[in-house]
Amino acid sequence: MPGSRFSIAHACALILSAFCLGWMSRDGAIDFMLAGVFADPAGSGFPLRDQPLLAHIGHTGLRWLAISVWLSALAMAIAAARSAVLRPWRGSLWFFCMTVAVTTATVLMLKRVSPHSCPWDMTAFGGAASWFPSFGETGAAPGPGHCSPAAHAAGGFSLIAGYFALRDRWRALARIALLAALALGSAMSAVQMARGAHFLSHNLWSLWIAWLVGFVGYLVWRHLLRSPPAALSP
Repeated sequence: MPGSRFSIAHACALILSAFCLGWMSRDGAIDFMLAGVFADPAGSGFPLRDQPLLAHIGHTGLRWLAISVWLSALAMAIAAARSAVLRPWRGSLWFFCMTVAVTTATVLMLKRVSPHSCPWDMTAFGGAASWFPSFGETGAAPGPGHCSPAAHAAGGFSLIAGYFALRDRWRALARIALLAALALGSAMSAVQMARGAHFLSHNLWSLWIAWLVGFVGYLVWRHLLRSPPAALSP
Protein backbone atom coordinates (compact mmCIF):
# COMPACT_ATOMS: atom_id res chain seq x y z
CA MET A 1 0.00 0.00 0.00
CA PRO A 2 1.17 3.55 -0.63
CA GLY A 3 2.72 5.37 2.31
CA SER A 4 0.25 7.00 4.64
CA ARG A 5 1.91 10.40 4.29
CA PHE A 6 1.54 10.24 0.52
CA SER A 7 -2.13 9.26 0.78
CA ILE A 8 -2.99 11.84 3.44
CA ALA A 9 -1.20 14.62 1.53
CA HIS A 10 -3.07 13.87 -1.69
CA ALA A 11 -6.43 13.48 0.05
CA CYS A 12 -6.01 16.78 1.89
CA ALA A 13 -4.85 18.56 -1.25
CA LEU A 14 -7.83 17.27 -3.21
CA ILE A 15 -10.28 18.40 -0.53
CA LEU A 16 -8.63 21.82 -0.19
CA SER A 17 -8.49 22.37 -3.95
CA ALA A 18 -12.16 21.42 -4.28
CA PHE A 19 -13.07 24.09 -1.73
CA CYS A 20 -10.87 26.60 -3.57
CA LEU A 21 -12.57 25.81 -6.87
CA GLY A 22 -15.97 26.15 -5.24
CA TRP A 23 -14.98 29.51 -3.80
CA MET A 24 -13.59 30.64 -7.15
CA SER A 25 -16.85 29.87 -8.92
CA ARG A 26 -19.07 31.59 -6.34
CA ASP A 27 -19.38 34.74 -8.48
CA GLY A 28 -17.48 33.94 -11.70
CA ALA A 29 -15.32 37.05 -11.33
CA ILE A 30 -12.02 35.34 -12.16
CA ASP A 31 -13.57 33.38 -15.02
CA PHE A 32 -15.11 36.46 -16.62
CA MET A 33 -12.00 38.57 -16.08
CA LEU A 34 -9.81 36.05 -17.94
CA ALA A 35 -12.41 35.43 -20.65
CA GLY A 36 -12.64 39.18 -21.19
CA VAL A 37 -8.96 39.24 -22.17
CA PHE A 38 -9.82 37.32 -25.34
CA ALA A 39 -13.30 38.75 -25.99
CA ASP A 40 -14.22 41.53 -28.37
CA PRO A 41 -14.61 44.70 -26.29
CA ALA A 42 -17.81 45.43 -28.21
CA GLY A 43 -19.34 42.26 -26.79
CA SER A 44 -19.63 40.45 -30.10
CA GLY A 45 -17.87 37.25 -29.19
CA PHE A 46 -14.32 35.94 -29.37
CA PRO A 47 -12.22 36.97 -32.41
CA LEU A 48 -9.97 33.90 -32.04
CA ARG A 49 -12.82 31.40 -32.00
CA ASP A 50 -12.19 30.19 -35.57
CA GLN A 51 -8.54 31.23 -35.86
CA PRO A 52 -6.97 28.37 -37.90
CA LEU A 53 -3.87 27.94 -35.71
CA LEU A 54 -5.96 27.55 -32.56
CA ALA A 55 -8.83 25.62 -34.15
CA HIS A 56 -6.77 23.12 -36.15
CA ILE A 57 -3.50 22.80 -34.25
CA GLY A 58 -4.39 23.96 -30.74
CA HIS A 59 -7.69 22.10 -30.64
CA THR A 60 -7.65 19.21 -33.11
CA GLY A 61 -3.87 18.73 -33.18
CA LEU A 62 -3.35 18.63 -29.42
CA ARG A 63 -6.37 16.38 -29.01
CA TRP A 64 -4.85 13.84 -31.39
CA LEU A 65 -1.52 14.13 -29.62
CA ALA A 66 -3.18 13.08 -26.36
CA ILE A 67 -5.05 10.28 -28.13
CA SER A 68 -1.81 9.09 -29.75
CA VAL A 69 -0.13 8.82 -26.36
CA TRP A 70 -3.01 6.70 -25.08
CA LEU A 71 -3.08 4.50 -28.19
CA SER A 72 0.69 3.98 -27.99
CA ALA A 73 0.39 2.92 -24.35
CA LEU A 74 -2.48 0.57 -25.26
CA ALA A 75 -0.43 -1.00 -28.06
CA MET A 76 2.49 -1.54 -25.67
CA ALA A 77 0.17 -2.99 -23.02
CA ILE A 78 -1.13 -5.53 -25.51
CA ALA A 79 2.36 -6.28 -26.84
CA ALA A 80 3.66 -6.78 -23.29
CA ALA A 81 1.98 -10.18 -23.19
CA ARG A 82 4.64 -11.44 -25.63
CA SER A 83 7.49 -9.00 -25.17
CA ALA A 84 10.11 -9.76 -22.53
CA VAL A 85 11.17 -6.11 -22.57
CA LEU A 86 7.67 -4.76 -21.94
CA ARG A 87 6.42 -7.53 -19.66
CA PRO A 88 7.65 -5.90 -16.41
CA TRP A 89 5.66 -2.79 -17.36
CA ARG A 90 2.47 -4.59 -18.31
CA GLY A 91 0.58 -3.72 -15.14
CA SER A 92 1.66 -0.08 -15.25
CA LEU A 93 0.67 0.23 -18.89
CA TRP A 94 -2.78 -1.25 -18.31
CA PHE A 95 -3.28 0.92 -15.25
CA PHE A 96 -2.40 3.99 -17.30
CA CYS A 97 -4.75 3.08 -20.16
CA MET A 98 -7.67 2.26 -17.88
CA THR A 99 -7.21 5.35 -15.71
CA VAL A 100 -7.08 7.67 -18.72
CA ALA A 101 -10.22 6.02 -20.09
CA VAL A 102 -12.09 6.35 -16.77
CA THR A 103 -11.05 9.99 -16.40
CA THR A 104 -12.19 10.84 -19.91
CA ALA A 105 -15.47 8.97 -19.52
CA THR A 106 -16.16 10.69 -16.18
CA VAL A 107 -15.57 14.16 -17.62
CA LEU A 108 -17.70 13.43 -20.68
CA MET A 109 -20.54 12.10 -18.51
CA LEU A 110 -20.49 15.14 -16.24
CA LYS A 111 -20.25 17.46 -19.23
CA ARG A 112 -23.25 15.80 -20.85
CA VAL A 113 -25.50 16.53 -17.85
CA SER A 114 -24.03 19.94 -17.04
CA PRO A 115 -26.40 22.94 -17.36
CA HIS A 116 -23.46 25.37 -17.60
CA SER A 117 -22.82 26.98 -20.97
CA CYS A 118 -19.58 28.08 -22.61
CA PRO A 119 -18.25 31.66 -22.50
CA TRP A 120 -19.17 32.27 -26.15
CA ASP A 121 -22.81 31.52 -25.23
CA MET A 122 -22.92 34.11 -22.42
CA THR A 123 -24.81 37.38 -22.70
CA ALA A 124 -21.66 39.25 -21.67
CA PHE A 125 -19.99 38.06 -24.86
CA GLY A 126 -22.83 38.36 -27.33
CA GLY A 127 -24.72 35.16 -26.52
CA ALA A 128 -28.04 34.53 -24.81
CA ALA A 129 -27.10 32.34 -21.83
CA SER A 130 -27.05 33.53 -18.24
CA TRP A 131 -24.29 32.66 -15.79
CA PHE A 132 -24.90 30.94 -12.44
CA PRO A 133 -22.56 29.39 -9.83
CA SER A 134 -21.23 25.87 -10.25
CA PHE A 135 -23.32 24.52 -7.38
CA GLY A 136 -26.05 27.13 -7.46
CA GLU A 137 -29.57 27.13 -8.79
CA THR A 138 -29.78 26.95 -12.59
CA GLY A 139 -30.36 30.36 -14.17
CA ALA A 140 -33.55 31.32 -15.98
CA ALA A 141 -31.74 31.23 -19.33
CA PRO A 142 -28.92 28.67 -18.96
CA GLY A 143 -28.39 28.35 -22.70
CA PRO A 144 -27.24 25.13 -24.40
CA GLY A 145 -25.18 23.95 -21.41
CA HIS A 146 -22.90 20.90 -21.67
CA CYS A 147 -19.71 22.91 -21.19
CA SER A 148 -18.30 22.05 -17.75
CA PRO A 149 -16.01 20.31 -17.01
CA ALA A 150 -13.82 20.82 -20.07
CA ALA A 151 -13.44 17.67 -22.15
CA HIS A 152 -10.62 19.07 -24.29
CA ALA A 153 -8.40 19.91 -21.31
CA ALA A 154 -9.24 16.53 -19.79
CA GLY A 155 -7.52 14.89 -22.75
CA GLY A 156 -4.23 16.33 -21.57
CA PHE A 157 -4.79 16.25 -17.82
CA SER A 158 -5.94 12.61 -17.93
CA LEU A 159 -2.33 11.68 -18.75
CA ILE A 160 -1.52 12.47 -15.11
CA ALA A 161 -2.27 8.76 -14.79
CA GLY A 162 1.29 8.27 -16.01
CA TYR A 163 2.62 9.70 -12.77
CA PHE A 164 0.70 7.23 -10.65
CA ALA A 165 1.55 4.37 -13.01
CA LEU A 166 5.29 5.03 -12.73
CA ARG A 167 5.90 6.38 -9.23
CA ASP A 168 6.54 2.98 -7.60
CA ARG A 169 9.00 1.85 -10.25
CA TRP A 170 10.74 4.97 -11.53
CA ARG A 171 10.21 8.18 -9.58
CA ALA A 172 12.21 10.42 -11.92
CA LEU A 173 10.23 9.31 -14.97
CA ALA A 174 6.99 9.68 -12.99
CA ARG A 175 7.78 13.34 -12.33
CA ILE A 176 8.52 13.91 -16.01
CA ALA A 177 5.20 12.26 -16.93
CA LEU A 178 3.42 14.51 -14.43
CA LEU A 179 5.00 17.70 -15.78
CA ALA A 180 4.28 16.65 -19.38
CA ALA A 181 0.61 15.96 -18.58
CA LEU A 182 0.24 19.28 -16.76
CA ALA A 183 1.93 21.13 -19.63
CA LEU A 184 -0.26 19.50 -22.28
CA GLY A 185 -3.45 19.98 -20.28
CA SER A 186 -2.56 23.61 -19.61
CA ALA A 187 -1.86 24.25 -23.29
CA MET A 188 -5.18 22.68 -24.25
CA SER A 189 -6.92 24.77 -21.58
CA ALA A 190 -5.32 28.00 -22.82
CA VAL A 191 -6.35 27.30 -26.41
CA GLN A 192 -9.99 26.81 -25.46
CA MET A 193 -10.02 29.85 -23.21
CA ALA A 194 -8.62 31.99 -26.04
CA ARG A 195 -11.34 30.68 -28.36
CA GLY A 196 -14.08 31.37 -25.79
CA ALA A 197 -14.92 27.68 -25.47
CA HIS A 198 -14.27 27.34 -21.73
CA PHE A 199 -13.81 29.32 -18.55
CA LEU A 200 -10.74 28.71 -16.40
CA SER A 201 -12.86 26.91 -13.79
CA HIS A 202 -14.08 24.42 -16.41
CA ASN A 203 -10.48 23.43 -17.10
CA LEU A 204 -9.49 23.32 -13.44
CA TRP A 205 -12.37 20.99 -12.64
CA SER A 206 -11.10 18.66 -15.37
CA LEU A 207 -7.66 18.73 -13.78
CA TRP A 208 -9.20 17.98 -10.39
CA ILE A 209 -11.16 15.03 -11.75
CA ALA A 210 -8.06 13.62 -13.48
CA TRP A 211 -6.12 13.94 -10.23
CA LEU A 212 -8.91 12.33 -8.19
CA VAL A 213 -9.37 9.39 -10.56
CA GLY A 214 -5.63 8.82 -10.81
CA PHE A 215 -5.16 8.92 -7.04
CA VAL A 216 -8.12 6.68 -6.19
CA GLY A 217 -7.16 4.28 -8.97
CA TYR A 218 -3.62 4.15 -7.63
CA LEU A 219 -4.82 3.31 -4.12
CA VAL A 220 -6.99 0.50 -5.46
CA TRP A 221 -4.20 -0.77 -7.71
CA ARG A 222 -1.64 -0.88 -4.92
CA HIS A 223 -4.15 -2.59 -2.62
CA LEU A 224 -4.74 -5.29 -5.24
CA LEU A 225 -1.02 -5.83 -5.72
CA ARG A 226 -0.55 -5.96 -1.94
CA SER A 227 3.11 -4.87 -2.08
CA PRO A 228 4.86 -2.36 -4.35
CA PRO A 229 7.40 -3.62 -6.91
CA ALA A 230 11.06 -3.01 -6.28
CA ALA A 231 12.16 0.41 -7.50
CA LEU A 232 14.15 0.45 -10.71
CA SER A 233 15.85 3.71 -9.79
CA PRO A 234 16.22 5.91 -6.73
